[in-house]
Amino acid sequence: MSKNITATSWQLAQALRSQQHDVVILTSQGEEPLDDLKNIEFMAYFKKWSFLEGIKIIPGLFGLQPQILHVILDEDRMNPAQIVLSTFAKSHPSCVLTTSLLNIRFGLRRNNPVRYLVEESDIITFPTVETLGQLRGLNVRANQQGRGILAPALDFRHTKIDKIYADGSEARLIHDLSDEKYFVVPFHEARFKPDSDNFVRIRTLAQKHKVALWGSYSHWPLRDRKQFASWMAKFGCENRWVVTGSMPSHYSKLLLERASAFVLAGQRFTPVEMTEYYMRAIQSQAVLILDSKQTSIHSDLWKNAVNCWVLNHENVQRDLVKLLSRPHLRLPEMLSEQSAQNSHLIDSSLNELNRLYNKALSHLR
Repeated sequence: MSKNITATSWQLAQALRSQQHDVVILTSQGEEPLDDLKNIEFMAYFKKWSFLEGIKIIPGLFGLQPQILHVILDEDRMNPAQIVLSTFAKSHPSCVLTTSLLNIRFGLRRNNPVRYLVEESDIITFPTVETLGQLRGLNVRANQQGRGILAPALDFRHTKIDKIYADGSEARLIHDLSDEKYFVVPFHEARFKPDSDNFVRIRTLAQKHKVALWGSYSHWPLRDRKQFASWMAKFGCENRWVVTGSMPSHYSKLLLERASAFVLAGQRFTPVEMTEYYMRAIQSQAVLILDSKQTSIHSDLWKNAVNCWVLNHENVQRDLVKLLSRPHLRLPEMLSEQSAQNSHLIDSSLNELNRLYNKALSHLR
């Protein structure tokens, strides 16, 4: 059960079907399969995910006598239909209730229904070992609750990036950057805060090479924009930064391909956002600069000083200055799509999930 069909929910369904499970995908109206169904039943049923819709589907859904109801949540929020169906599944003596929670945004407080879903689930998965630690302090009622890691899936389907003509500004930006070394940094700052770690890091990078801030500051007050420009000029970085604005995929790929490095270290991203940036970097063969906390997502992929640079999460600024003192940032290996696919990350996590399924089912018998 997944409100939207994502790479994670789709790859999970495909993997379970390949292991000879019968699989039904329950999702929203308007959602479509991402590929050939391969004998998976696709139920795009929910229009509003209301309490009434949840009640109405119970006879048909549980008439199938499912052994497992697997709820996939992009973040720690539930709608009425999800609450109804997960509650019914938990009360069903022959059904294993499984929850995959891909991001904790609001917190598992007592007023959050997701807290009780996590407590009552027979199996729970989180994207990293660190987020599994959120179970501490919860009143888990399933004595044999299975726990595992299921990170957001790397989506290798969209290897071809369409060329989209916009207004020409992206082409000019790429051309203007082509004659100099530059870093790319995702840019989602709400306001200009000169003392924040993110802005200090941008300034540090700009003192080495030009910085392409991948994002927009059109929502900033004019005063903030002027202050940012003056602040950068004060440190000798007057012409060493540019804000890209939104960019079609083709141009963002070019931007990353030609960059000295794609710098993610020090910023906070959800596991889904982090996985999306990983895919962009892999597709463009970009040199990644990460921090040690970020590498906990798909941790088996990353090898410091081999296929990426990893800074200590507790000392990002110190390690960044040290890294920038190197004569170049080239790496002995680049993580290609093929090598990422061959890493067996998906197989290992899904094999572990299958083991948890079998263990939980054996306790029901």
